[in-house]
Amino acid sequence: MTRAGGAVGFPPDAPETDVRALAEATVAEVRAGTLHLLALHGPGDELVGTVFLQPGRGPVVAHRATVIRLMVRPDLQGRGLGGRLLDAALDRAAGLGLAQLILSARGGTGLPEWYAARGWTEVGRFPAALRLGPGDVRDEHWFQREITDDEAVRDRTRNRQESVGPSR
Repeated sequence: MTRAGGAVGFPPDAPETDVRALAEATVAEVRAGTLHLLALHGPGDELVGTVFLQPGRGPVVAHRATVIRLMVRPDLQGRGLGGRLLDAALDRAAGLGLAQLILSARGGTGLPEWYAARGWTEVGRFPAALRLGPGDVRDEHWFQREITDDEAVRDRTRNRQESVGPSR
């Protein structure tokens, strides 16, 4: 994903050892229940995308979670799969009784506009916050989404018909 230009926390030339270390830490967090994994499977149970929810830690942020590392296989992007994963994350958050989701997006990628078009509100921008390499400095855009009772019911109903769910 990183090599294909995915905005998932690494520069495109990140060493494989760095990516592997994060993957191993992520698996440990999912197993410990401190991170929720939602996976989208295609034909033959093939993994085609993932998204993670990181619940707020501590009493003053226990009502929210952070959406991190929304990823869709590069050759399948542009088919609405990212939107399905994002909707599934919203549904899972509602099911967990959360009231709010937050996320950040890398500037210069089209992602800020993509999230805004899906009802997310941009609440801040950190200029030059991400340094991907020499001469490649990007803004980081922060978004939030309130989870209303109506949305939670609608999203749960819609997602029952889709094959997005917790990883097996």
